[in-house]
Amino acid sequence: MKRTLLGLVMLSSLALMAAPKANATALGECGKSYAFEVHGTEPSSSNDSVLHYIVGIGQISFNAACTSGPNGCTVAHVETMYNDNDFGTLVAGPATCYAASSVLGGGAPCFDGGTHQTGTGTLTPSSFGGGAATLAFVAHFGWAGGGPASVDLPLAFTLQNNAGATTVLGSSVPDSGPTASAPPPGKPVLTIILQKQSSTVVLPVNGATPSSCGAFGCTGVAFGGDNSGYGTTPYVGLSVSLFQGYGAQASDPFAQPITGTFGSTVNSLQIFTNGQAGGVATFSNNDNVGNTTGATNNSCDTQVFQTGNFADGTSNNAAAIVHPVSASCADAFVSAQFILGNVVYGTDTSSFSMVTGVAASATGGLLVPPGLMADAVLLASSPPGKLTTTATVNALIQTGLTHAWNITNTSPAGCDVTITMPTATEVGGAGCVVSLMGGSPKNVLQEGDTASVGSFVATCTCAALPEDDVGVTTTLTVTSSDCPIATGAGPINVQCVN
Repeated sequence: MKRTLLGLVMLSSLALMAAPKANATALGECGKSYAFEVHGTEPSSSNDSVLHYIVGIGQISFNAACTSGPNGCTVAHVETMYNDNDFGTLVAGPATCYAASSVLGGGAPCFDGGTHQTGTGTLTPSSFGGGAATLAFVAHFGWAGGGPASVDLPLAFTLQNNAGATTVLGSSVPDSGPTASAPPPGKPVLTIILQKQSSTVVLPVNGATPSSCGAFGCTGVAFGGDNSGYGTTPYVGLSVSLFQGYGAQASDPFAQPITGTFGSTVNSLQIFTNGQAGGVATFSNNDNVGNTTGATNNSCDTQVFQTGNFADGTSNNAAAIVHPVSASCADAFVSAQFILGNVVYGTDTSSFSMVTGVAASATGGLLVPPGLMADAVLLASSPPGKLTTTATVNALIQTGLTHAWNITNTSPAGCDVTITMPTATEVGGAGCVVSLMGGSPKNVLQEGDTASVGSFVATCTCAALPEDDVGVTTTLTVTSSDCPIATGAGPINVQCVN
């Protein structure tokens, strides 16, 4: 009996030793979701050849690690926005948007929140060793080269992650050489950055309804998402971003002059709690070489609208350059507009972004492919600013005097402010008149991060005695079309007395 028990114990021990250890060394990315950004070029086989630049952003989610070897996992969900040399090679995205607003009639690429891969992607330990992992998937595009199209692009990366796999860095798996195993867009030379997404923020969100859907209309509902999440966490607050990229070559019909050059843009954007959003952008495009007009893009006011947000953290946005008030923003004079893809990460207040189309007065306000390969990183900032006026209490003005109110804007947005105060004339008595200097309504552009003294002024005049006359009263109201007014919106009473 003892021998039988001992034999069973020994057999059990051997079985345990032989069995794989479930998830003993499971890859840290398994079970997590990420926003990602790629950039690089097509490979080159000759010296000093013209480089064809590539940018892309997207979202990827991994299934849990396998319970029995290997200790990798599969890709549960992925969608990718991609631009390889624009029209020269492959400009593509998951779905089609803005068809009615495009020059070619085929719309522009956009996110739709769906899974866009062919076959099953995998994340496995890398054969190259060093603790690396290999990510391989086939990105599927539903829009390519100017309109709806079905295109697949295999991508493979060697990855290394930091503690907790919060940030993952990688490069494309190299081709075996010496000649490329596939023509472009196949086998690109890329880097990839994956940033872990929040597991607590529930997306999509149904945000505030802005006064306008903005450039190119509202397209989110058509793709299963909310028109706008702006005004609701995580799409609210102050952020800064940096775009960089290269213009397409002269063979691209939508290339921007001067072709093939580098450009960068730093931005500050505030999304207000009412769903409106605005900021300022500073462009450095080829350091203004070739500038024949003297106008620069050193300070451009922007208005931004969200046209769809989805459960995987992707969203579509439209931006417009506004306020052509000086030679410091040449893009304002041509009514420049952009559409952007966006993917959130971190606490879902930071994101990767990418230009997916442009429009201007030269295109009749309709979209064309971007003619450039540009993407960005967007980081949350604080504190958010606000628009205020001192028109908070009723005002009493004596004849011959004036009363001035101030406007302060601590947000980066250029705010259009309208002051309405109808002129009131006393019938009988001293004949007092109260009016807004410059007429009513009065429009004021309050630029970001500025305070003005005497932004609007009321005047009071009375023609005659008696001194105890009650005078005349009017109502003052302050509104803004693109920025909510935190304090001083009115209405307040303005009384003019002898």
